[in-house]
Formats: sequence, structure tokens, C-alpha cells
Amino acid sequence: MKASSLLKKLLCLVILFSLLAPYESQTVDAAYTFEGKVNATVLNVRSKASTSSSIMGKLKKNQIVTVVSQTKDWSKISYGKKYGWVSSIYLTSVTWTGYVNATSLNLRKSPSNKAVVMDSLKQGSAVTVKGKDGDWLQVYVSSKNKTGWVSSAYVSKKKVTVTPPPAPTKKVTTEPAKTIGTYYVNASALNIRQKASTSAKIIGKLSNGSKVEMIAKEGDWAKIGLASGGTGWVSFAYLTTKNPKANTSETPKSDSVLKGKVIVLDPGHGGNDPGASGSLYREKNLTLSTVIEVGNLLANAGAKVIYTRSNDTYISLAQRVLVSQQNKADAFISIHFNSSTSSNVSGIETYYYSSKDTVLAKSIQSNLIAQTKMKDLSAKFGNYHVLRENKQPAVLVELGFISNPVEEKLIGTPGYQKNAALGIYEGINQYFRER
Repeated sequence: MKASSLLKKLLCLVILFSLLAPYESQTVDAAYTFEGKVNATVLNVRSKASTSSSIMGKLKKNQIVTVVSQTKDWSKISYGKKYGWVSSIYLTSVTWTGYVNATSLNLRKSPSNKAVVMDSLKQGSAVTVKGKDGDWLQVYVSSKNKTGWVSSAYVSKKKVTVTPPPAPTKKVTTEPAKTIGTYYVNASALNIRQKASTSAKIIGKLSNGSKVEMIAKEGDWAKIGLASGGTGWVSFAYLTTKNPKANTSETPKSDSVLKGKVIVLDPGHGGNDPGASGSLYREKNLTLSTVIEVGNLLANAGAKVIYTRSNDTYISLAQRVLVSQQNKADAFISIHFNSSTSSNVSGIETYYYSSKDTVLAKSIQSNLIAQTKMKDLSAKFGNYHVLRENKQPAVLVELGFISNPVEEKLIGTPGYQKNAALGIYEGINQYFRER
């Protein structure tokens, strides 16, 4: 009996260990990401967290990568449009200094508005940013010797000038706002918005050649005086000091063929998916800024523009296709920037999946090359989810290689993005005009 009882106990222990053992090395892919710098001369990127798995590519010393998860000895990184694994001992965490740009900012215990508030940070406080989880940053506050979470919307990389307390109000005589100068609209139609943002409410429109008085300039936006006595904001890109003729050739001409067309613009990647990363830029940021340029051109020509995302948010591939199909898009344009294991590869290419997409892809590709003068890698077949699963005419554009140091400097400039946007706009215009 004693031997039988002992045998049963041993059997129970074996079963218990077999159930627990698999969880010791399990990788948990959380939303938390951080940046790491390669500290080895060359670092292999492998397909799995094992030295016996296949090598996908190699990283150079001091190259910056985004780590999306970790096991005990391995880090999962974003590698081009895929994920790979590298040995954690050859990565050094990269941090950066941020500054609180709100009057006060709560330091929370975890990345949630419902999390416990550990402390309050004053405007201008310096924090060391260690990582990110969605719209939250994990920070270390040296002045308080605390690590916690803050909203990324209220942290900037530039030092913040602390706003002094308001001075006692005095009665002043209101004078008309001083103007910077007189400008004219050089677009077929120009939206007047309530604020300096493409997402702000449209409060009016200006026609080609309209005269405006500019009161202030903020980035790419101009504040103008209105006939009603109020003020509004317009895109400075469509203002000129010269009085243009109604049919000026300097700007895209309004083409009635675009009026009412539903165009879905898809900025690739976003949120915890940065896409390709170079030494200067991340793909998700370049795609969004370029898409806004394209959207402005299309909207001014009368098209109905719908964005799959308008900020740094993660959107799944299935959701992007759903936006296209629910809105019965006349055209779906997914914008990306390319990456290669070779730093010498350069150029622009446009992908299509089926015959319904081919003409649109070739039209956009030819106009992109005409506007940017980049190397023509042609329009070609691509088996991408947003094309394959899309019932609407759809293309995916690769606007240059982040992995090429020379090309990376170019594609991040506002001038290049405006030219690329014009090429895409002209390509869409040609597509509908020739149908």
C-alpha cells in the first residue's frame, strides 16, 4: 500500500511540472515598445528566438531598432515589414529627454487614465522617456526619483517655456489686427478652417485668385482676416504674393472628373507598428504627412477624402480594407516608404493585385516619376492584404527607401512630399479622366 501511495504522489508531481514548464519561456507580445541600439559590430536578425533558426538579415553597430517584446535572452524587433529576433545582450536601451508641455501632468502607475496617480509634474519638468505603450510613455523623473506613465500628448522633445501666471487685466483699446501682407489664392478652391488643422471644422471657401490679408503664420498654416470681421486658417501652400490668373498653371487644375469621387487614403503602419525605421525617420510618420498632402489636393478638387487613420494610431489590415468597402471607394491608395537589406537600393514602385487595379497603378507610377524624378521601379503585381482582400480599385505605393541614407534625407523633406503628393493626385486624376 505504501509503495502504491508513493507512486501516485510521484505521478502527480510529474504531471504538475509538465503543465507548468511551457510557461517559463513563453513570449508575451504586449503593446509596450522601446528603442534599442546595436552594440555589436554586426548583429544577426533571426526568424525565431534561437541561434539555430534561419538568419533574416544583419544589423550594423549603432543601428536603432524598435523592440516589441522580449523573452529571457531574446528581443523581438520590427524589421522592415516583418518581425525578427536578436540576442538581447547586444542591444542597449535608448532613452530620450522630454519636457512637460501642459500646465500640470499626472504621473500614473500604469498606462491608463484610471491608473493610480503617483505624482503631478509641473510645466517644463524634464523626464527620461524609456518606452511606449499606445498613447502612453514610460518615464523616469529624476527630480522625484520615480518611474511611471504619462500621456504622450503632453510631452515634447523641445524645452518648454514655462507660461507665467496671467498678469492683472487692464482695460485696453482694441485695435484691428496688423497684417503680415496681402496674398492671393492659387488653388481652384481653398477651405477656410476654424483652426490650423486639416481635421478642424470648415467655416468657408475661397475661390482661385481671392485676395486675403494674412495676420499670422503657424507652420504650414496662415491665419487670415474674414469679411465678417472674424479670422480663419488656410493652407499656406496655396497662397501666393502674385495675383494669379483664374487658370494658372502653377497649381493642380480643378477637374470635374474628381468631384464627388470617394478616395480612401491609407497611411501605412501607425501606433505600435512603426514600419521601416532609418537613422532619421520612421515610416509611420512619413506616410501620414504625405497622405495629408494628397488629401488636401483631392479635397480642393471636389473629391470626398476618407483617411483610414489621421493620427498615430494602430489600424489592422482588415480594418483598412473595411473602410474602403464600407464607403464604396472609387479608389483606395495605400502609401508606404520602402526598406531593403541593401543600403544602395532606391526608387519608387506601385503595386496592384488584379486587373481592376492595373490601370490605376500604372497611372500613379508614371505621374510620380514625372513629378519626383526618382528611379522608376515600375508598377507591378503585389500580394498584399489591403489589395488582395479589397473589392474596390486599390494600389499600394512605395515612395522611396528609408534604408538608403541618401534617399532617406530626401524623402523626409516637405518639398519631396509635396511633389510625391502631386504625382499621386495627377495619377488619380488621369485614371478617372481616361476611364
